[in-house]
Amino acid sequence: MNAADLDAQIRSLAVARAADPAPHPALPPSDPAHLHTLDNLLWHVRPSADAPMLELCFFHPGLGWMRLALSRGQLEDLHTAVTFAVHDMQTRHNPSVAITGNDAR
Repeated sequence: MNAADLDAQIRSLAVARAADPAPHPALPPSDPAHLHTLDNLLWHVRPSADAPMLELCFFHPGLGWMRLALSRGQLEDLHTAVTFAVHDMQTRHNPSVAITGNDAR
């Protein structure tokens, strides 16, 4: 089996898995062993060619490039989520970080 045949089979299996009535949970598992890990992440951001959206593209060595198309509202939600996650990361790994009026939720 060559790489193109294997890629086609992987895509076919992913489509079949997505159609399964028992979907993946809406939130990622807390156990890192249950997540696919992207190492040495390659990513690219660009405007979508076919819609007023922004594309975040991520490269996985086994799956290739994946595209996540986000509307302006979704981008704003992502920005907010990243801001809160960075704050949570700082407080989780450095409990001495004080919450100021600007940082409070």
